[in-house]
Amino acid sequence: MDIISTWKAVQADLELSISPVHYSTWIRPLSLTSLETMSDGSHLASVLTPSAYHQQIVTQRYLGQLERSLGRVLGGKTTLSVLVGRDATESVSSKHLKQQAAPSLFSPNTLAPPTPTGSHNLNPKYTFDTYIVGASNNFAHAAAVGVAKTPGTRYNPLFIYGGVGLGKTHLMHAIGHAIFSDHPDWDIMYISAETFGSDLIASLQNKRTAQFKKKYRSPNVLLVDDVQFIAGKEYIQEEFFHTFNELYLSGRQIVMTSDRPPQEISRIEERLSSRFMGGLTVDIQLPDFETRVAILTQKCQSLGVPVPAEALSLIAERSPTNIRELEGVLQTILSKAAPGTDLTSNVVREYFGTEHERRSQRVRPNAVIAKTAQYFDFKPSELTGSSRKAPLVAARHVAMYLLYVDFDLPYEQIGDLFGGRDHTTVMHAVEKVAGELKTQAEIAKIIADIKHGL
Repeated sequence: MDIISTWKAVQADLELSISPVHYSTWIRPLSLTSLETMSDGSHLASVLTPSAYHQQIVTQRYLGQLERSLGRVLGGKTTLSVLVGRDATESVSSKHLKQQAAPSLFSPNTLAPPTPTGSHNLNPKYTFDTYIVGASNNFAHAAAVGVAKTPGTRYNPLFIYGGVGLGKTHLMHAIGHAIFSDHPDWDIMYISAETFGSDLIASLQNKRTAQFKKKYRSPNVLLVDDVQFIAGKEYIQEEFFHTFNELYLSGRQIVMTSDRPPQEISRIEERLSSRFMGGLTVDIQLPDFETRVAILTQKCQSLGVPVPAEALSLIAERSPTNIRELEGVLQTILSKAAPGTDLTSNVVREYFGTEHERRSQRVRPNAVIAKTAQYFDFKPSELTGSSRKAPLVAARHVAMYLLYVDFDLPYEQIGDLFGGRDHTTVMHAVEKVAGELKTQAEIAKIIADIKHGL
Protein backbone atom coordinates (compact mmCIF):
# COMPACT_ATOMS: atom_id res chain seq x y z
CA MET A 1 0.00 0.00 0.00
CA ASP A 2 1.49 3.36 -1.04
CA ILE A 3 1.61 6.51 1.08
CA ILE A 4 -1.44 8.14 -0.48
CA SER A 5 -3.68 5.11 -0.07
CA THR A 6 -2.43 4.51 3.46
CA TRP A 7 -3.14 8.06 4.56
CA LYS A 8 -6.63 8.07 3.02
CA ALA A 9 -7.44 4.91 4.96
CA VAL A 10 -6.10 6.44 8.19
CA GLN A 11 -8.11 9.63 7.64
CA ALA A 12 -11.29 7.61 7.09
CA ASP A 13 -10.60 5.66 10.28
CA LEU A 14 -9.92 8.75 12.40
CA GLU A 15 -12.92 10.65 11.04
CA LEU A 16 -15.14 8.08 12.75
CA SER A 17 -13.60 8.58 16.19
CA ILE A 18 -12.79 12.32 16.31
CA SER A 19 -15.39 15.09 16.39
CA PRO A 20 -15.85 16.91 13.04
CA VAL A 21 -14.56 20.22 14.40
CA HIS A 22 -11.43 18.71 15.95
CA TYR A 23 -10.82 16.51 12.91
CA SER A 24 -11.08 19.51 10.57
CA THR A 25 -8.78 21.61 12.76
CA TRP A 26 -6.03 19.17 13.71
CA ILE A 27 -6.12 16.04 11.48
CA ARG A 28 -7.13 17.23 8.03
CA PRO A 29 -4.13 19.62 7.66
CA LEU A 30 -1.70 16.75 8.31
CA SER A 31 0.02 14.87 5.51
CA LEU A 32 1.78 11.53 5.66
CA THR A 33 5.24 12.23 4.27
CA SER A 34 7.23 9.03 4.91
CA LEU A 35 6.57 5.37 5.52
CA GLU A 36 9.13 2.61 6.04
CA THR A 37 8.73 -1.06 6.95
CA MET A 38 11.41 -2.50 9.24
CA SER A 39 12.85 -6.03 9.19
CA ASP A 40 10.77 -7.06 12.22
CA GLY A 41 7.52 -6.08 10.50
CA SER A 42 7.03 -2.82 12.41
CA HIS A 43 6.71 0.53 10.66
CA LEU A 44 8.27 3.98 10.91
CA ALA A 45 6.25 6.92 9.63
CA SER A 46 6.15 10.70 9.82
CA VAL A 47 3.41 13.27 9.34
CA LEU A 48 3.87 16.91 8.45
CA THR A 49 2.16 19.76 10.35
CA PRO A 50 1.85 23.39 9.19
CA SER A 51 3.25 24.99 12.37
CA ALA A 52 5.08 24.34 15.63
CA TYR A 53 1.89 24.96 17.59
CA HIS A 54 0.00 22.46 15.43
CA GLN A 55 2.80 19.96 16.03
CA GLN A 56 2.52 20.48 19.79
CA ILE A 57 -1.25 19.86 19.87
CA VAL A 58 -1.10 16.80 17.62
CA THR A 59 1.74 15.28 19.66
CA GLN A 60 -0.02 15.89 22.98
CA ARG A 61 -3.56 14.90 22.00
CA TYR A 62 -3.58 12.67 18.93
CA LEU A 63 -0.23 10.87 18.61
CA GLY A 64 -1.53 7.66 20.20
CA GLN A 65 -4.64 7.58 18.01
CA LEU A 66 -2.60 8.21 14.89
CA GLU A 67 -0.16 5.40 15.70
CA ARG A 68 -2.96 2.94 16.48
CA SER A 69 -4.84 3.85 13.32
CA LEU A 70 -1.71 3.44 11.20
CA GLY A 71 -1.07 0.10 12.90
CA ARG A 72 -4.56 -1.12 12.01
CA VAL A 73 -4.19 -0.06 8.38
CA LEU A 74 -0.63 -1.37 7.92
CA GLY A 75 -0.95 -4.46 10.09
CA GLY A 76 1.80 -4.01 12.62
CA LYS A 77 3.18 -1.72 15.32
CA THR A 78 3.85 1.80 14.02
CA THR A 79 6.06 4.53 15.47
CA LEU A 80 5.13 7.99 14.26
CA SER A 81 7.17 11.19 14.12
CA VAL A 82 5.29 14.52 14.03
CA LEU A 83 7.32 17.08 12.10
CA VAL A 84 6.99 20.73 11.09
CA GLY A 85 7.31 22.11 7.57
CA ARG A 86 10.41 21.12 5.63
CA ASP A 87 11.73 19.12 8.65
CA ALA A 88 9.85 16.20 7.18
CA THR A 89 12.39 15.93 4.38
CA GLU A 90 14.93 14.76 6.97
CA SER A 91 12.69 11.95 8.21
CA VAL A 92 13.36 8.21 8.07
CA SER A 93 12.19 8.01 4.48
CA SER A 94 13.78 11.21 3.20
CA LYS A 95 15.11 9.36 0.16
CA HIS A 96 11.59 8.49 -0.90
CA LEU A 97 10.48 12.10 -0.52
CA LYS A 98 13.46 13.47 -2.41
CA GLN A 99 12.74 11.11 -5.29
CA GLN A 100 9.13 12.24 -5.42
CA ALA A 101 10.04 15.94 -5.23
CA ALA A 102 13.16 15.88 -7.41
CA PRO A 103 13.22 18.98 -9.60
CA SER A 104 13.79 18.85 -13.31
CA LEU A 105 16.85 20.38 -14.94
CA PHE A 106 14.83 23.49 -15.69
CA SER A 107 13.21 23.88 -12.24
CA PRO A 108 14.27 26.78 -10.01
CA ASN A 109 16.35 25.91 -6.96
CA THR A 110 13.94 27.61 -4.58
CA LEU A 111 10.40 26.45 -3.94
CA ALA A 112 7.51 28.82 -4.52
CA PRO A 113 5.67 29.96 -1.39
CA PRO A 114 2.67 27.75 -0.52
CA THR A 115 -0.65 28.81 -1.92
CA PRO A 116 -2.99 29.82 0.93
CA THR A 117 -5.68 27.20 1.48
CA GLY A 118 -7.35 28.98 4.41
CA SER A 119 -9.66 31.98 4.34
CA HIS A 120 -10.34 35.28 6.08
CA ASN A 121 -12.66 38.28 5.80
CA LEU A 122 -10.27 40.92 7.17
CA ASN A 123 -9.96 44.55 6.14
CA PRO A 124 -6.71 44.86 4.14
CA LYS A 125 -6.04 48.35 5.52
CA TYR A 126 -6.00 47.26 9.17
CA THR A 127 -2.56 45.78 9.82
CA PHE A 128 0.15 46.23 12.44
CA ASP A 129 2.11 48.31 9.90
CA THR A 130 -0.64 50.94 9.78
CA TYR A 131 -1.34 50.93 13.53
CA ILE A 132 0.12 53.90 15.43
CA VAL A 133 1.43 52.91 18.87
CA GLY A 134 1.56 55.40 21.74
CA ALA A 135 1.26 55.59 25.50
CA SER A 136 -2.51 55.10 25.29
CA ASN A 137 -2.37 51.74 23.51
CA ASN A 138 1.15 50.30 23.83
CA PHE A 139 0.14 47.51 26.24
CA ALA A 140 -2.82 46.49 24.07
CA HIS A 141 -0.55 46.48 21.01
CA ALA A 142 2.06 44.32 22.78
CA ALA A 143 -0.64 41.85 23.82
CA ALA A 144 -1.98 41.72 20.25
CA VAL A 145 1.50 40.99 18.87
CA GLY A 146 1.88 38.23 21.47
CA VAL A 147 -1.40 36.65 20.37
CA ALA A 148 -0.38 36.84 16.71
CA LYS A 149 2.91 35.05 17.42
CA THR A 150 1.47 32.24 19.55
CA PRO A 151 -2.27 31.96 18.80
CA GLY A 152 -4.34 29.83 21.12
CA THR A 153 -1.75 29.65 23.89
CA ARG A 154 -0.79 32.41 26.34
CA TYR A 155 -3.45 35.06 25.81
CA ASN A 156 -6.62 33.18 25.03
CA PRO A 157 -9.05 34.81 24.99
CA LEU A 158 -7.75 38.33 24.42
CA PHE A 159 -10.30 40.94 25.51
CA ILE A 160 -9.73 44.52 24.31
CA TYR A 161 -11.94 47.31 25.64
CA GLY A 162 -12.13 51.07 25.23
CA GLY A 163 -14.29 53.90 23.93
CA VAL A 164 -15.63 54.40 20.43
CA GLY A 165 -13.13 55.06 17.64
CA LEU A 166 -9.93 54.23 19.54
CA GLY A 167 -8.61 51.49 17.23
CA LYS A 168 -9.94 48.29 18.81
CA THR A 169 -11.22 46.95 15.49
CA HIS A 170 -7.99 47.91 13.72
CA LEU A 171 -5.95 45.98 16.28
CA MET A 172 -8.23 42.95 15.99
CA HIS A 173 -7.87 42.83 12.19
CA ALA A 174 -4.10 43.28 12.53
CA ILE A 175 -3.97 40.16 14.71
CA GLY A 176 -5.89 38.24 12.07
CA HIS A 177 -3.60 39.35 9.24
CA ALA A 178 -0.45 38.45 11.18
CA ILE A 179 -1.78 34.99 12.07
CA PHE A 180 -2.88 34.32 8.51
CA SER A 181 0.56 35.30 7.26
CA ASP A 182 2.10 32.58 9.45
CA HIS A 183 -0.74 30.08 8.96
CA PRO A 184 -2.11 30.46 5.41
CA ASP A 185 -4.06 27.21 5.78
CA TRP A 186 -6.13 28.57 8.70
CA ASP A 187 -9.64 29.97 8.56
CA ILE A 188 -9.91 33.33 10.31
CA MET A 189 -13.34 34.86 10.88
CA TYR A 190 -14.14 38.43 11.88
CA ILE A 191 -17.71 39.22 12.97
CA SER A 192 -19.60 41.70 15.07
CA ALA A 193 -21.61 40.35 18.00
CA GLU A 194 -24.67 41.82 16.35
CA THR A 195 -24.02 39.74 13.21
CA PHE A 196 -23.63 36.62 15.35
CA GLY A 197 -27.05 37.27 16.91
CA SER A 198 -28.72 38.03 13.57
CA ASP A 199 -27.31 34.86 12.00
CA LEU A 200 -28.51 32.79 14.95
CA ILE A 201 -32.05 34.15 14.67
CA ALA A 202 -32.06 33.55 10.91
CA SER A 203 -30.84 29.98 11.39
CA LEU A 204 -33.67 29.30 13.83
CA GLN A 205 -36.24 30.71 11.42
CA ASN A 206 -34.84 28.70 8.51
CA LYS A 207 -34.20 25.57 10.59
CA ARG A 208 -30.51 25.63 9.72
CA THR A 209 -28.95 25.61 13.18
CA ALA A 210 -26.54 22.81 12.20
CA GLN A 211 -25.05 25.00 9.46
CA PHE A 212 -24.85 27.91 11.90
CA LYS A 213 -22.90 25.86 14.44
CA LYS A 214 -20.55 24.51 11.78
CA LYS A 215 -19.88 28.05 10.49
CA TYR A 216 -18.97 29.57 13.85
CA ARG A 217 -17.30 26.57 15.48
CA SER A 218 -14.92 25.70 12.65
CA PRO A 219 -12.58 28.76 12.33
CA ASN A 220 -9.07 28.54 13.71
CA VAL A 221 -9.37 32.15 14.90
CA LEU A 222 -12.60 33.95 15.83
CA LEU A 223 -12.58 37.75 16.16
CA VAL A 224 -15.72 39.19 17.75
CA ASP A 225 -16.34 42.95 17.75
CA ASP A 226 -18.57 44.79 20.25
CA VAL A 227 -19.35 41.72 22.34
CA GLN A 228 -21.38 43.90 24.75
CA PHE A 229 -24.28 43.68 22.27
CA ILE A 230 -25.13 40.13 23.38
CA ALA A 231 -25.92 41.41 26.91
CA GLY A 232 -29.49 40.74 27.96
CA LYS A 233 -30.16 38.32 25.06
CA GLU A 234 -30.40 34.97 26.79
CA TYR A 235 -30.54 32.59 23.83
CA ILE A 236 -27.76 34.40 21.97
CA GLN A 237 -25.61 34.26 25.12
CA GLU A 238 -26.36 30.54 25.43
CA GLU A 239 -25.18 29.83 21.88
CA PHE A 240 -22.17 32.12 22.22
CA PHE A 241 -21.19 30.29 25.40
CA HIS A 242 -21.15 26.93 23.59
CA THR A 243 -19.33 28.40 20.59
CA PHE A 244 -16.71 29.94 22.90
CA ASN A 245 -16.22 26.65 24.75
CA GLU A 246 -15.86 24.61 21.56
CA LEU A 247 -13.19 26.92 20.18
CA TYR A 248 -11.37 27.43 23.47
CA LEU A 249 -11.20 23.74 24.40
CA SER A 250 -9.80 22.87 20.98
CA GLY A 251 -7.02 25.43 21.41
CA ARG A 252 -8.22 27.99 18.90
CA GLN A 253 -7.71 31.71 19.40
CA ILE A 254 -10.57 34.03 20.40
CA VAL A 255 -10.26 37.83 20.40
CA MET A 256 -13.09 40.11 21.55
CA THR A 257 -13.65 43.84 21.84
CA SER A 258 -16.08 45.83 23.96
CA ASP A 259 -16.66 49.38 25.10
CA ARG A 260 -16.13 48.32 28.73
CA PRO A 261 -14.35 45.57 30.70
CA PRO A 262 -16.14 42.20 31.09
CA GLN A 263 -17.10 42.74 34.72
CA GLU A 264 -18.85 46.02 33.85
CA ILE A 265 -21.04 44.65 31.05
CA SER A 266 -24.50 44.58 32.62
CA ARG A 267 -26.99 41.78 32.00
CA ILE A 268 -24.39 39.29 30.85
CA GLU A 269 -24.22 35.79 32.32
CA GLU A 270 -21.58 35.25 34.98
CA ARG A 271 -20.26 32.14 33.24
CA LEU A 272 -19.57 34.20 30.12
CA SER A 273 -18.02 37.08 32.03
CA SER A 274 -15.68 34.71 33.87
CA ARG A 275 -14.57 33.14 30.58
CA PHE A 276 -13.95 36.54 29.04
CA MET A 277 -11.64 37.33 31.97
CA GLY A 278 -9.92 33.93 31.76
CA GLY A 279 -7.27 35.15 29.33
CA LEU A 280 -5.87 38.67 29.11
CA THR A 281 -7.90 41.89 29.37
CA VAL A 282 -6.36 45.11 28.03
CA ASP A 283 -7.72 48.61 27.48
CA ILE A 284 -7.12 51.40 24.98
CA GLN A 285 -7.32 55.02 26.14
CA LEU A 286 -7.79 58.23 24.19
CA PRO A 287 -4.60 59.02 22.26
CA ASP A 288 -2.27 61.55 23.84
CA PHE A 289 -0.99 64.60 21.96
CA GLU A 290 2.08 62.89 20.46
CA THR A 291 0.01 59.92 19.26
CA ARG A 292 -2.59 62.24 17.73
CA VAL A 293 0.15 64.03 15.78
CA ALA A 294 1.53 60.68 14.56
CA ILE A 295 -1.96 59.55 13.49
CA LEU A 296 -2.57 62.77 11.57
CA THR A 297 0.87 62.56 9.95
CA GLN A 298 0.26 59.00 8.77
CA LYS A 299 -3.20 59.92 7.46
CA CYS A 300 -1.77 62.80 5.43
CA GLN A 301 0.93 60.52 4.01
CA SER A 302 -1.67 57.94 2.98
CA LEU A 303 -3.71 60.68 1.28
CA GLY A 304 -0.62 62.07 -0.41
CA VAL A 305 -1.31 65.53 1.01
CA PRO A 306 1.60 67.60 2.38
CA VAL A 307 0.58 69.40 5.59
CA PRO A 308 2.96 71.54 7.66
CA ALA A 309 3.88 70.08 11.03
CA GLU A 310 2.65 73.25 12.76
CA ALA A 311 -0.85 72.81 11.29
CA LEU A 312 -0.98 69.15 12.33
CA SER A 313 0.15 70.02 15.84
CA LEU A 314 -2.60 72.63 16.04
CA ILE A 315 -5.26 70.11 14.97
CA ALA A 316 -3.95 67.57 17.49
CA GLU A 317 -3.95 70.18 20.25
CA ARG A 318 -7.49 71.34 19.58
CA SER A 319 -8.94 67.84 19.08
CA PRO A 320 -8.36 65.73 22.23
CA THR A 321 -10.78 63.12 20.96
CA ASN A 322 -10.95 59.62 19.51
CA ILE A 323 -9.12 58.57 16.35
CA ARG A 324 -12.19 58.37 14.16
CA GLU A 325 -13.31 61.91 14.97
CA LEU A 326 -9.73 63.18 14.74
CA GLU A 327 -9.45 61.88 11.18
CA GLY A 328 -12.88 63.35 10.41
CA VAL A 329 -11.71 66.78 11.59
CA LEU A 330 -8.63 66.49 9.35
CA GLN A 331 -10.73 65.55 6.32
CA THR A 332 -13.10 68.46 6.95
CA ILE A 333 -10.26 70.96 7.27
CA LEU A 334 -8.57 69.61 4.13
CA SER A 335 -11.81 70.04 2.21
CA LYS A 336 -11.95 73.71 3.24
CA ALA A 337 -8.45 74.52 2.01
CA ALA A 338 -8.29 76.18 -1.39
CA PRO A 339 -7.50 73.70 -4.23
CA GLY A 340 -3.80 73.55 -5.05
CA THR A 341 -2.74 75.35 -1.87
CA ASP A 342 -1.08 73.98 1.25
CA LEU A 343 -3.01 73.66 4.45
CA THR A 344 -1.85 76.45 6.77
CA SER A 345 -2.20 77.06 10.47
CA ASN A 346 -4.49 80.02 9.69
CA VAL A 347 -6.94 77.68 7.92
CA VAL A 348 -6.89 75.40 10.97
CA ARG A 349 -7.48 78.31 13.38
CA GLU A 350 -10.30 79.60 11.21
CA TYR A 351 -11.93 76.17 11.19
CA PHE A 352 -11.85 75.79 14.97
CA GLY A 353 -13.06 79.33 15.44
CA THR A 354 -16.04 78.65 13.15
CA GLU A 355 -16.75 75.36 14.88
CA HIS A 356 -16.77 77.04 18.29
CA GLU A 357 -19.18 79.66 17.00
CA ARG A 358 -21.51 77.08 15.45
CA ARG A 359 -21.50 74.93 18.56
CA SER A 360 -22.15 77.91 20.81
CA GLN A 361 -25.11 78.89 18.67
CA ARG A 362 -26.46 75.34 18.50
CA VAL A 363 -26.00 74.21 22.12
CA ARG A 364 -27.39 76.17 25.05
CA PRO A 365 -25.25 76.41 28.22
CA ASN A 366 -27.94 74.67 30.26
CA ALA A 367 -27.72 71.70 27.90
CA VAL A 368 -24.01 71.39 28.66
CA ILE A 369 -24.74 71.42 32.40
CA ALA A 370 -27.55 68.87 31.98
CA LYS A 371 -25.44 66.51 29.85
CA THR A 372 -22.51 66.71 32.27
CA ALA A 373 -24.81 66.04 35.24
CA GLN A 374 -26.32 63.06 33.42
CA TYR A 375 -22.87 61.65 32.63
CA PHE A 376 -21.87 61.74 36.30
CA ASP A 377 -25.32 60.58 37.46
CA PHE A 378 -26.29 63.83 39.18
CA LYS A 379 -29.18 66.24 38.78
CA PRO A 380 -28.46 69.60 37.07
CA SER A 381 -29.61 71.38 40.24
CA GLU A 382 -26.95 69.50 42.23
CA LEU A 383 -24.26 70.66 39.80
CA THR A 384 -25.27 74.30 40.16
CA GLY A 385 -25.97 74.00 43.89
CA SER A 386 -23.78 74.62 46.91
CA SER A 387 -22.70 71.05 47.79
CA ARG A 388 -18.94 70.54 48.14
CA LYS A 389 -18.86 66.74 47.93
CA ALA A 390 -15.77 65.65 46.01
CA PRO A 391 -17.50 63.72 43.13
CA LEU A 392 -19.92 66.61 42.65
CA VAL A 393 -17.15 69.20 42.61
CA ALA A 394 -15.23 67.19 40.00
CA ALA A 395 -18.30 67.05 37.74
CA ARG A 396 -18.92 70.78 38.26
CA HIS A 397 -15.33 71.56 37.23
CA VAL A 398 -15.73 69.57 34.00
CA ALA A 399 -18.91 71.46 33.10
CA MET A 400 -17.20 74.80 33.76
CA TYR A 401 -14.23 73.76 31.63
CA LEU A 402 -16.48 72.78 28.71
CA LEU A 403 -18.42 76.05 28.88
CA TYR A 404 -15.24 78.12 28.90
CA VAL A 405 -13.01 76.22 26.44
CA ASP A 406 -15.51 74.74 23.99
CA PHE A 407 -18.32 77.29 24.14
CA ASP A 408 -16.35 80.51 24.75
CA LEU A 409 -18.44 81.70 27.70
CA PRO A 410 -16.70 84.30 29.93
CA TYR A 411 -15.83 83.41 33.52
CA GLU A 412 -18.44 85.79 34.94
CA GLN A 413 -21.31 84.26 32.91
CA ILE A 414 -20.28 80.75 33.88
CA GLY A 415 -20.18 81.79 37.53
CA ASP A 416 -23.76 83.12 37.24
CA LEU A 417 -24.92 79.79 35.76
CA PHE A 418 -23.49 77.98 38.80
CA GLY A 419 -25.38 79.88 41.51
CA GLY A 420 -23.54 83.19 41.33
CA ARG A 421 -20.04 81.87 41.96
CA ASP A 422 -17.11 84.26 41.72
CA HIS A 423 -15.18 84.31 38.43
CA THR A 424 -11.99 83.29 40.25
CA THR A 425 -13.72 80.04 41.27
CA VAL A 426 -14.48 79.29 37.61
CA MET A 427 -10.93 80.21 36.62
CA HIS A 428 -9.55 77.78 39.20
CA ALA A 429 -11.84 75.01 37.91
CA VAL A 430 -10.79 75.54 34.29
CA GLU A 431 -7.08 75.56 35.17
CA LYS A 432 -7.46 72.43 37.31
CA VAL A 433 -9.15 70.43 34.52
CA ALA A 434 -6.63 71.72 31.95
CA GLY A 435 -3.81 70.44 34.17
CA GLU A 436 -5.48 67.06 34.66
CA LEU A 437 -5.87 66.67 30.90
CA LYS A 438 -2.09 66.59 30.55
CA THR A 439 -1.65 63.65 32.92
CA GLN A 440 -4.97 61.78 33.10
CA ALA A 441 -6.27 60.15 29.92
CA GLU A 442 -9.56 59.36 31.68
CA ILE A 443 -10.41 63.07 31.95
CA ALA A 444 -9.94 63.49 28.19
CA LYS A 445 -12.25 60.53 27.60
CA ILE A 446 -14.93 62.02 29.89
CA ILE A 447 -14.83 65.37 28.10
CA ALA A 448 -14.90 63.72 24.67
CA ASP A 449 -17.88 61.52 25.67
CA ILE A 450 -19.86 64.51 26.97
CA LYS A 451 -19.11 66.58 23.85
CA HIS A 452 -20.09 63.63 21.65
CA GLY A 453 -23.51 63.52 23.33
CA LEU A 454 -24.27 67.20 22.83
